[in-house]
Amino acid sequence: MKHSNRLTRREEYSRVLAGGGTYIGQLAVMKAVPNSLELSRVGFIVSKKVGGAVERNRAKRILRESLRTTGLKQGWDIVFIARAKAATVKCAEMERVVKHLLGKAQILSKANEKTSSKTD
Repeated sequence: MKHSNRLTRREEYSRVLAGGGTYIGQLAVMKAVPNSLELSRVGFIVSKKVGGAVERNRAKRILRESLRTTGLKQGWDIVFIARAKAATVKCAEMERVVKHLLGKAQILSKANEKTSSKTD
């Protein structure tokens, strides 16, 4: 994921967490808020409830990979908050959950909307 597509500052995370719409899934919670940019930015929050450093990093890698294969509409700031089971699942399961959450928020690009409706 490119650096320009990431949320990096505390203020950016705070803005999304305070004003974003909330979408709840089995493995993650997603908060999203529109931005005024021509790209979508994504951030991840993985607490110690998920596990030690190895498990937290694995959860972030799985989330990043599932987003890499999923197309997003432009102009959104999105934060994924991993749940405790996030580090123990396969990448395909996380991808299904991520597509479901993005579909609920209507942030999926047109090409991916058709595939996400088949998995729900």
